[in-house]
Amino acid sequence: MKKPRRKTLVNLAMCLLTMSVTVACQQSSKNPKLTVEELDYNDSLVYHAMDEDYNQALLVVDSLEDVRALYDAKICFYRAQIYFKMGQELSAELYYKKALAGKALEEERPSISYFAYDQLSTILTIKGDQQGALATATEGYAKAKDDNTETGLHWQAILLHDIGYCQMQLGREEEAQKNFTHAYNTLKRLAMQTQKYDNIYSWARVAYNIMDAYTSTNNYDNAEKWVIAAEEAIAKLVSSPDCPKRTAEEYLGSLNTHKAIVYVKTGQPKQAEEAYQRFLQSPYADTNIGLVDNSEYLENAGRWSDLANLTPRLDSLATAWGMPKSMYYLKTYLVPFFNAYQKSGRTEQAMSIAQRIVDSVDSIDSYERKHNAAELAIIYETKEKEAKISEQAASLFEQRILTVAIAVVLVLVFFVIFLYLKFKSARSLAEKNQELERKNNELTIANARAEESSRMKTNFIRQISHEIRTPLNILNGFTQVLTTQEAEIGAAEKKDIQQRISENTTRITELINKMLELSEASSQTIIERQDDTTAMEVASEAIEHSGITKATHVRFDMADENGAGRIRFKTNIRYATRALALLLDNAQKFTKQGSVRLIVSQQDGLVNYAVEDTGIGIPPEESEHIFGEFVQLDEYYDGTGIGLAIARSIVRRLGGDITLDTSYSGGSRFIMTLPIKDI
Repeated sequence: MKKPRRKTLVNLAMCLLTMSVTVACQQSSKNPKLTVEELDYNDSLVYHAMDEDYNQALLVVDSLEDVRALYDAKICFYRAQIYFKMGQELSAELYYKKALAGKALEEERPSISYFAYDQLSTILTIKGDQQGALATATEGYAKAKDDNTETGLHWQAILLHDIGYCQMQLGREEEAQKNFTHAYNTLKRLAMQTQKYDNIYSWARVAYNIMDAYTSTNNYDNAEKWVIAAEEAIAKLVSSPDCPKRTAEEYLGSLNTHKAIVYVKTGQPKQAEEAYQRFLQSPYADTNIGLVDNSEYLENAGRWSDLANLTPRLDSLATAWGMPKSMYYLKTYLVPFFNAYQKSGRTEQAMSIAQRIVDSVDSIDSYERKHNAAELAIIYETKEKEAKISEQAASLFEQRILTVAIAVVLVLVFFVIFLYLKFKSARSLAEKNQELERKNNELTIANARAEESSRMKTNFIRQISHEIRTPLNILNGFTQVLTTQEAEIGAAEKKDIQQRISENTTRITELINKMLELSEASSQTIIERQDDTTAMEVASEAIEHSGITKATHVRFDMADENGAGRIRFKTNIRYATRALALLLDNAQKFTKQGSVRLIVSQQDGLVNYAVEDTGIGIPPEESEHIFGEFVQLDEYYDGTGIGLAIARSIVRRLGGDITLDTSYSGGSRFIMTLPIKDI
């Protein structure tokens, strides 16, 4: 981040000094009434500071708050903008929520509140809270829907595209397509009719985001169609005389990386390489954001060695941005770093990143606790303000009634009003007490749920940390043995060490993959079923992936009832075998000594996979609870408590289901079903 020039800081200081003298003579209320000219002047101070230095901009906002030159909602709005530009999305989220809590932004200028809703929805999307992002965009669209001005239509389209983006992430593609088309056509019409730069920019931005929505959900065929639409809008943007050079370079460069990803995923390697080379030759490729786009393409193209070469620069960039140690940071940066090093054969660097993953996991729970506490504080403060406003409104109404009554008759009406007010006060007090009791009960329930969720997350993080540290210690020990010059190692011992290094590297990779799969456990996105396979092929691959045939503590066998294994049907082999392998893993994990049996059968148009074990069993009353995230009924057994949740999520998105057979008493029996015909 560049430092502000000394002359600029002096000018800002003089402006603030002049402004403070002016505002000091105004009313000292918390939210002063300012003229349009004063608001515009204060806005200019903040935006001028933002152009120079974001930290300096925060100081300017603090100074404006100290001299009561801006109302609370506007202060929060500016802080949210600045934190978002600094890459601190969680802080920006809290301040946008606080700014939108009342009607102050909307009353000053509706377009400001529309902008805040759009930004907050974007932040929640980045965070992975698609339901929250959808609710925010829908609320903003409802407010803008009745605004038939050019500005209103402009923001209606932007918020509608926000809604569509969330719907795509949630698997509601048909609804998203309608909203995308409407938003795109509206902004294109406004841009062509008015030729205003703001409308042209919004058209290009929305077209780009729609293209990104399809690529981020792996819908590459439709993404290719929207690439053409985005090219048209971006071409109009960069040809505008008002378009800054940097903006043009960013949009053209990022468009080429998206095109390269789409082409490589749709089997057009030549076109992909051409688009990628155009990106590399652009000035955008040398920027920080361009570096991130470059890494995204290399990861999608499977060019792990090239990605590993970029990883040190990406790591330095993430550190410079001061990104908090959150699940988003872990998934977006550290895990791709690990994959790049591991898949390009750079074991030492991969081990270093794996250790950082462990250290990051340890701090995630503490960070998310602080963020959730801050959000709860904002919600509580907002409710408290709303209660005070309601009390003030009620008090003003009562005073007016009393004044009119005294003016009509002095004695008789006074007595009547006295009785009326006494009765009303008593009733109001009773209602408030009931409302307070209800809110206290709600708060008690919410606190209990939060504590339970925190406990489960803490146990999960401790378990993951332990699970990763164990193979790391083994790898570290064997690495020291192999690198010790004095050590004389025989061929057999060396082969055994290499095999155990490979096994523990695979174990770390499996743990990280399971953590990533956890982020999809609550997803409702439908998994495409395009693989033509047999029931036995799915069973065989799952058995191999689980390694159950190599387990020494259990006996395993499989039964094919009435030739059901020969049934051909369409599914997604990778996901189906993953889900079944998780059930087999679960069976052998909770069976200390005994047997595990896999039975393949057919019934009512479904392929059934029954996994039976002679393990510790599950009480019938826990038949649904066991599928929750981080749930472990017996903490003395190793595990993370997420395998069953991931398996059921996968199978349900394949059109089937996983249930616990509560009638089975010899241990546990899980039944996984997959549809034979398309639904």
